[in-house]
Amino acid sequence: MPTADVTTAATRTAPGDQQQPDLPGAVRAALAGVDGPVVLIGDEPTAIATLAAVRGLGRTVALGRDLRAAADALPIKAGSVAAVVVLHRLHEVDDVDATLAGFVRILAPGGRVVVAANALADRRELRGLWTTAARDCGVVDPPPFLDDNARFSLDHAQAWLTRHLSAVEVTPLRGTEHLDTAAVLALLRAQRPETAGVTWDLLASVVESRVRDAVADHGGFALSTLTGLATGVLATTPEQAADTGAAKPVKAAKAAGKTASRKRK
Repeated sequence: MPTADVTTAATRTAPGDQQQPDLPGAVRAALAGVDGPVVLIGDEPTAIATLAAVRGLGRTVALGRDLRAAADALPIKAGSVAAVVVLHRLHEVDDVDATLAGFVRILAPGGRVVVAANALADRRELRGLWTTAARDCGVVDPPPFLDDNARFSLDHAQAWLTRHLSAVEVTPLRGTEHLDTAAVLALLRAQRPETAGVTWDLLASVVESRVRDAVADHGGFALSTLTGLATGVLATTPEQAADTGAAKPVKAAKAAGKTASRKRK
């Protein structure tokens, strides 16, 4: 169950404004009481900001953004780290269970895994824009919008982590960003379905008209962001280990993996 819901309200409406929650600060709070080495896997600039936020908690080892390579054989002694922090990378791996098992292998008893992930409702207005514009272009039943978060989303993070860890908690972090027309078009082009049923030029002209109206009226096209943290602890007692679901099938999590979007070539 969520333990907190941190919302940042937008107060400005100029294109490019972002009213986002403090993810590095939330990671630091999730690591409160950690005493020992921390492994950080993420992408710039979030990883750099997080590295600065957790400095002082203990020695931090940053492995970069390639989680798939790191998860195959983490070059770290088993049972030697106090925490593993993964920032928006689990949706890239082919086998989430194997990756989480790799994290558990290097954790000391009582160690923590902290995972940042987007929710399926992240930037929901973009999906609405796609559907409306496609229908305006004559597509009766627009195909689903591509979603890179489907393989591992915040919605299913508790189910995934509970298979390997105990005391799993999920903390949603809400925000708002205001984008100009070019930024919205770039996002839409990157995530539109491969078989959209309409040419990009026609779709872009319809979207551009709608977004320009929003920018003119409100100073930017507003997108609601919904990300967050999932945190779990490596069991230190048999009773805690019994609370994990490592031997149980997790239908929601496996369904999320099966419905992961295909990468655009």
